[in-house]
Amino acid sequence: MITFVIALNTFREAVRDKILYVLVAFGILLILVSKAIGFVSFGQDFKIMADMGLTAIWMFSGMVSIFVGTGLIYKEIDKRSIYTILSKPTERWQFLLGKYFGLALTTLVNMAFLSTAFFLYMWLSGAPVTIAMCQALFLTFVEMLVITAVAIFFSSASTPILSAIFTTIIFFFGQLTKFIVDLATVLKGSVDSPEAKARADFVGGLLYKLYLVLPNLHNFNIRLDAVHADPGEWIHTREMLPVTVYGLAYAAAVLMLAHLVFARRNF
Repeated sequence: MITFVIALNTFREAVRDKILYVLVAFGILLILVSKAIGFVSFGQDFKIMADMGLTAIWMFSGMVSIFVGTGLIYKEIDKRSIYTILSKPTERWQFLLGKYFGLALTTLVNMAFLSTAFFLYMWLSGAPVTIAMCQALFLTFVEMLVITAVAIFFSSASTPILSAIFTTIIFFFGQLTKFIVDLATVLKGSVDSPEAKARADFVGGLLYKLYLVLPNLHNFNIRLDAVHADPGEWIHTREMLPVTVYGLAYAAAVLMLAHLVFARRNF
C-alpha cells in the first residue's frame, strides 16, 4: 500500500514536469516529419514512416526515463521531504520501489500517448498497422523498464547531472553490446607476436567483462523486423519471451543494487 501511494505521488509529480511535455511534443513532431521524409524514398514511404515513428517513440521514451528519473530521489533529498517519508513506517526499499513504479507508469503513459498518435497517423496516411509493430513497442517498454531501473540506481547514489550522464552512456552503449564480443575476437585474431597477443587477450577479457555487466539493449530492438513484417505476420513468442524475462531480471537486479546503495546513505 505504501509503495502504491509513493508510486502514485511520483507519477503525479512527473506529469507536472515541463520537460515531459517538451519531449512528447518533439516525439510527435518527429512522427509527423516522417511522412515528408518518406516521400523521397521511392516507394518505401510507409516503411520509412513506420521506422521513424517506432524510433521516435523509443528515443523520446528513453529520454523521459533518463531526464525525469535521474532527479526523482535527489528532489526528495533537496526538499528534505525524504526525512518526513522515512520517519513514517516506510522501508527504504518501499520508497525506491514506489519511485520506480511511478516512473515506469509515467513512461507507460508517455509511450501510450506517442503510440496512439503514431498509429493514428499511420492509419490516416493509409499505411498498414501490424501486430509486429505492437510487439516492437512492447519490447521497447521492457527496455525502458531496464533504463528506468538504471536511472533510479544512479539517482539513489549521485546528483541529477551525473546520474543523467551515466544513464545516458549506458543507454547508448547498451545498444552496442552485441559488437563488443566481435571486437574482442577481431583484436585476438589481428596480432601475431606473443606480446601483442597477450595485450589483445587482456583487452579482450576486459571487453567481455564489460559485455557481461552492461545491459544488452540491442536484444530489445526488433523495430526493423516489425517494419518489414506483413500485416498478418508477427514475431514468434520464442524470440519475445527470453528477451522479456532477461529485461525484467536485469531491472530487478539493478533495483537490488540501488537498495544496497540507498540503504547505506544517512538520512
